[in-house]
Amino acid sequence: MREALSLLALAILLPPVPVAAGVASVWAVSDGEKVERDDRAHPLKARNAVWDGRTVRLAAARNEIVAFQVIVEADAAGIGTLSASLPELRRRGAAEAITYAPPASDPSLSAGRPIQLFSVHYMNVTAESHADWAWKPGSPAAPRDTTGWKPVQLVPENARAGRGGFPLAVGPGLGQALWVEVYVGRDRPAGVYEGTLAVTADGQATAVPVELRVFDFAVPDESSLPVMVYFEPDQPVLYQGRSLDPEFHRFAHRHRVELVHAYDEAKVEAHRGRFDGSDFRKERGYEGPGEGVGHTIVPASFYGPGPAFQERQSAWTRSDAWMTFLARTFPKALTFLYLPDEPYPAQYPEVKRLAENVRSNPGPGSKLPLFLTKRIIPEFQGLVDIWSIPPQAFDIAAAAGERAQGRRVSFYNGGRPQGPTPVIDAPATEARAIAWAAFKHDVDLYFYWHGVHWRHNGQKQGERNQNVWANPITFDNRGQPRKPVEDQGWINGDGVLLYPGEEKLHPEADRGLAGPIGTVQLANLRRGLQDHEYLTLARKLGLEAEVKAALAKVVPRVFSDAGETVGFAETGETFEAARIALGEAIEARLAKDGK
Repeated sequence: MREALSLLALAILLPPVPVAAGVASVWAVSDGEKVERDDRAHPLKARNAVWDGRTVRLAAARNEIVAFQVIVEADAAGIGTLSASLPELRRRGAAEAITYAPPASDPSLSAGRPIQLFSVHYMNVTAESHADWAWKPGSPAAPRDTTGWKPVQLVPENARAGRGGFPLAVGPGLGQALWVEVYVGRDRPAGVYEGTLAVTADGQATAVPVELRVFDFAVPDESSLPVMVYFEPDQPVLYQGRSLDPEFHRFAHRHRVELVHAYDEAKVEAHRGRFDGSDFRKERGYEGPGEGVGHTIVPASFYGPGPAFQERQSAWTRSDAWMTFLARTFPKALTFLYLPDEPYPAQYPEVKRLAENVRSNPGPGSKLPLFLTKRIIPEFQGLVDIWSIPPQAFDIAAAAGERAQGRRVSFYNGGRPQGPTPVIDAPATEARAIAWAAFKHDVDLYFYWHGVHWRHNGQKQGERNQNVWANPITFDNRGQPRKPVEDQGWINGDGVLLYPGEEKLHPEADRGLAGPIGTVQLANLRRGLQDHEYLTLARKLGLEAEVKAALAKVVPRVFSDAGETVGFAETGETFEAARIALGEAIEARLAKDGK
């Protein structure tokens, strides 16, 4: 109570930020919150983890990307033109600066652009996600606020006018979030960097001071938690009218995510730079985490084993050729054969037969790992090399038992309360919590079923090529006669972490950008993966008490420990407090050890 009163007193003492005519208020919040465009009474408005009522204060390690939001609320007259600029963040007492450079038409080009500005695009969610595999509507596990104008896409400032590019128009009484992202280079000196964000509304500027504390350590380029997101290259071709493979892979890489699909020898050779890291260098337009580091996940098949593995002899031939090729080219790659997806009991004999086709091989192909999306069950123990388990079925003790036998245990997608669900009508931090849950229970791989599920697959046959900028529902089983009643659900934003920057099918949605556009979900997934590096480094340094304290705050209950209610944090406030405490502990330990 005393702390709460102190914070209130401070908020009262600090005068509000002076604002221009037409602007009701300007305030800031972390990237871990969803502020709806008509939310004028947000509980974090006066003060929060990055905002003291006057100044934005951030903290980051080297080689880390951090972000914040500035919420600009219009008065009754509205705002005709709104934009923002952050020219630099200069290190206090030195000439060193993090400097802004204008964006290119390709949003994946990040070289020389450590500061990036976006507008938040809102989608009107009128129907809560209604699928038991996400959460049971009306249950204690359901999110608290599921409908309304939800912040989703992060549109670069140079997008087409009227479609998220600067300047923006803000309707009377509404709010508009401006998203500011900062990459701290791996060679930046530690210290405090200062600058001023100028928010300009109808020609009048509001100055928002920004401070960035850079910790004296770096986040590694190699990820301690590999993340694979399924990618269909033909969806950008359909929507944007051309192949944009390099752009999408480069954009995802900056978010510490690997876009994956099935490969063969020819595809690997054609995209060698993706795996040896040469696609992710400054000379090819890339700057950020993982610079020069190649992808590590090279599946032999995806969403099923494919025809070559249906017969024993062809399975031997194909697996031998594949494993021999990888041993010669990328021996450290994680590869696998994707067995039938989420098999039901009638399919169990088929799964065993396909597995035996590989395991019976007398040659090197017998070492091809077998990947299965299923809870751990006796029928497949000793057969599966890589388990991918939905959170609802993730038994912590069973997973530990499989891991002790030398098998990998991962999880995929989400499902409240057992695990976070990164969809539009769930909290922003849902995606961030994924990495924390993985760290707590020694999960060494996360899989998200799709990154660009813009086009309905077998669903909604009459409206497969939907406008994903207008319709938040991206997974919809309603009306499918082959689906049982319990599967007649729908989910907002399921399988979509990226949106098309160009739109040939729906010109009214065209943002005029030659590549992908990110989301609040993807940005928070990256924050979680960076947090995972903090946790990993802290543990390596012997800071086990600090690690346990952070886990207890952020993910006290998850997977089979969950109970009936969500047991992981649902606000950026909790994540930021835990991350900064870890960062300070790491910095202090390294200083003490003279490193």
